[in-house]
Amino acid sequence: MSTSPVIGTVSSITLNASTSNITEFVATSNQTTFTISYAVGSILVFLNGILLDNGVDYTATNGTSIVLTNGAAADDVLTVDKGDYSFTASTAAAQATVDDATALAIALG
Repeated sequence: MSTSPVIGTVSSITLNASTSNITEFVATSNQTTFTISYAVGSILVFLNGILLDNGVDYTATNGTSIVLTNGAAADDVLTVDKGDYSFTASTAAAQATVDDATALAIALG
Protein backbone atom coordinates (compact mmCIF):
# COMPACT_ATOMS: atom_id res chain seq x y z
CA MET A 1 0.00 0.00 0.00
CA SER A 2 1.26 3.48 -0.85
CA THR A 3 2.27 5.93 1.85
CA SER A 4 1.41 8.93 -0.32
CA PRO A 5 -0.83 11.41 1.55
CA VAL A 6 -2.79 12.06 -1.66
CA ILE A 7 -3.56 8.40 -2.28
CA GLY A 8 -4.46 7.93 1.36
CA THR A 9 -7.24 10.53 1.13
CA VAL A 10 -8.68 9.90 -2.34
CA SER A 11 -11.70 7.62 -2.40
CA SER A 12 -12.48 7.83 -6.12
CA ILE A 13 -11.33 9.44 -9.36
CA THR A 14 -13.84 10.47 -12.02
CA LEU A 15 -13.00 11.11 -15.66
CA ASN A 16 -15.11 13.93 -17.07
CA ALA A 17 -15.32 13.33 -20.82
CA SER A 18 -17.60 14.40 -23.60
CA THR A 19 -18.36 12.73 -26.90
CA SER A 20 -17.14 15.95 -28.52
CA ASN A 21 -13.58 14.87 -27.58
CA ILE A 22 -13.60 12.23 -30.33
CA THR A 23 -14.24 12.98 -34.01
CA GLU A 24 -14.29 10.42 -36.79
CA PHE A 25 -13.91 11.10 -40.50
CA VAL A 26 -14.55 8.65 -43.35
CA ALA A 27 -11.95 9.45 -46.00
CA THR A 28 -12.39 9.77 -49.70
CA SER A 29 -9.82 8.25 -52.04
CA ASN A 30 -6.39 9.85 -51.52
CA GLN A 31 -7.73 12.43 -49.02
CA THR A 32 -4.96 14.14 -47.08
CA THR A 33 -6.59 17.11 -45.29
CA PHE A 34 -9.17 16.89 -42.49
CA THR A 35 -10.65 20.03 -40.94
CA ILE A 36 -11.14 20.09 -37.16
CA SER A 37 -10.55 22.57 -34.34
CA TYR A 38 -7.99 21.35 -31.77
CA ALA A 39 -5.29 22.51 -29.36
CA VAL A 40 -1.90 22.14 -31.03
CA GLY A 41 0.17 19.41 -29.39
CA SER A 42 -2.68 17.76 -27.51
CA ILE A 43 -4.35 15.45 -30.02
CA LEU A 44 -4.07 11.78 -30.87
CA VAL A 45 -4.74 10.76 -34.46
CA PHE A 46 -5.61 7.22 -35.53
CA LEU A 47 -6.08 5.80 -39.02
CA ASN A 48 -8.19 2.64 -39.01
CA GLY A 49 -7.38 2.22 -35.30
CA ILE A 50 -3.61 2.65 -35.65
CA LEU A 51 -2.03 5.54 -33.76
CA LEU A 52 -0.22 7.88 -36.14
CA ASP A 53 2.98 9.80 -35.39
CA ASN A 54 2.77 13.62 -35.60
CA GLY A 55 5.48 14.95 -37.89
CA VAL A 56 5.92 11.56 -39.57
CA ASP A 57 2.47 10.28 -40.54
CA TYR A 58 0.64 13.62 -40.34
CA THR A 59 1.10 17.31 -39.59
CA ALA A 60 -1.10 19.16 -37.10
CA THR A 61 0.38 22.57 -36.38
CA ASN A 62 -2.32 25.19 -36.96
CA GLY A 63 -5.23 24.13 -34.73
CA THR A 64 -7.66 23.80 -37.66
CA SER A 65 -6.49 21.00 -39.94
CA ILE A 66 -4.71 17.67 -39.94
CA VAL A 67 -2.74 16.80 -43.05
CA LEU A 68 -1.76 13.20 -43.70
CA THR A 69 1.67 12.57 -45.22
CA ASN A 70 0.16 9.91 -47.50
CA GLY A 71 -3.40 10.05 -48.79
CA ALA A 72 -5.94 7.80 -47.14
CA ALA A 73 -7.80 5.14 -49.08
CA ALA A 74 -11.52 5.48 -49.72
CA ASP A 75 -13.53 4.57 -46.61
CA ASP A 76 -10.51 4.67 -44.27
CA VAL A 77 -11.52 6.01 -40.85
CA LEU A 78 -9.49 8.84 -39.33
CA THR A 79 -10.20 9.26 -35.62
CA VAL A 80 -9.08 12.33 -33.69
CA ASP A 81 -8.99 12.42 -29.88
CA LYS A 82 -8.75 16.06 -28.81
CA GLY A 83 -7.83 15.11 -25.25
CA ASP A 84 -10.17 17.62 -23.60
CA TYR A 85 -10.53 15.61 -20.40
CA SER A 86 -10.59 16.61 -16.77
CA PHE A 87 -10.36 14.49 -13.67
CA THR A 88 -12.04 14.93 -10.30
CA ALA A 89 -10.77 13.22 -7.16
CA SER A 90 -13.24 12.65 -4.34
CA THR A 91 -12.45 12.31 -0.67
CA ALA A 92 -14.71 11.26 2.14
CA ALA A 93 -14.94 14.85 3.42
CA ALA A 94 -14.94 16.90 0.21
CA GLN A 95 -14.33 16.88 -3.49
CA ALA A 96 -11.07 18.27 -4.86
CA THR A 97 -10.12 18.95 -8.47
CA VAL A 98 -6.65 17.80 -9.50
CA ASP A 99 -4.66 18.32 -12.68
CA ASP A 100 -4.49 15.59 -15.33
CA ALA A 101 -0.97 14.43 -14.47
CA THR A 102 -1.76 14.02 -10.77
CA ALA A 103 -4.99 12.15 -11.47
CA LEU A 104 -3.27 9.78 -13.88
CA ALA A 105 -0.46 9.16 -11.42
CA ILE A 106 -3.00 8.32 -8.73
CA ALA A 107 -4.99 6.06 -11.05
CA LEU A 108 -1.89 4.21 -12.21
CA GLY A 109 -0.50 3.87 -8.70
